[in-house]
Amino acid sequence: MPSNLHRYALWQFRDFIRDRGIALLLVGFLIGFTIIGPFKAMGGAMDERMTSRILAAALSQIAFIAAFIALNGIVSNDRKLGYYRFLFSKPVSIPAYYAQLFFVYLVGFLAVCAVLLGIFMLFARPVPPVGPLVFCGLVFLSFGGIAFLVSSLFRYDWPILAAIFLGSSILQSMWQYEEGWKRMILSILPPIYKLPALMPPIIERGTVDAQAVLWLLGYSAICFAGGLFVLKQRPFS
Repeated sequence: MPSNLHRYALWQFRDFIRDRGIALLLVGFLIGFTIIGPFKAMGGAMDERMTSRILAAALSQIAFIAAFIALNGIVSNDRKLGYYRFLFSKPVSIPAYYAQLFFVYLVGFLAVCAVLLGIFMLFARPVPPVGPLVFCGLVFLSFGGIAFLVSSLFRYDWPILAAIFLGSSILQSMWQYEEGWKRMILSILPPIYKLPALMPPIIERGTVDAQAVLWLLGYSAICFAGGLFVLKQRPFS
């Protein structure tokens, strides 16, 4: 069974590039162009400080939108389109297959982000690549477990994912200083609101708030485990 699973890895990566990677490159390029283009057109000086600010503005949009696109339908698409009949015609563990798919998508997502970062350097100026890529990976992993669980539970996951992410951000902005039952609701919602504050220190100084990162990744890991449990227990049809 492991050998059957490993043979799927290249196919999974090729599928990611074809179905999602090209779209992510186009979306990322267009968003980045709308941010860098006007500044370049005005003849602004692209010094280190300005480059860092523009990179942060681009990442604050591209990383989140690209992660949402990459993770959408990671499980549910195969159920909706009936691909599971072909995928699991051989003895392959369904939870293991989708766990592998998740990490293949992570690699593909980071590869796309690296290409976009390279394009940014061509139009702006060279920047240390590790910080931006670490932040992109953190965004994917923070979203990933939640998206994986929702996609394992529902055929049409993107509206639910959008409602969860937007609802969490809106309620956090409205109730961040509240106590009582409102604080309890915030405590069980995805801590996605912590991500924007993590970006500047990661890309500028290479430092992270360890407590915030552990909370983000821990929450996502619990959801990811829940998704694997769902895939193991319920019929895939």
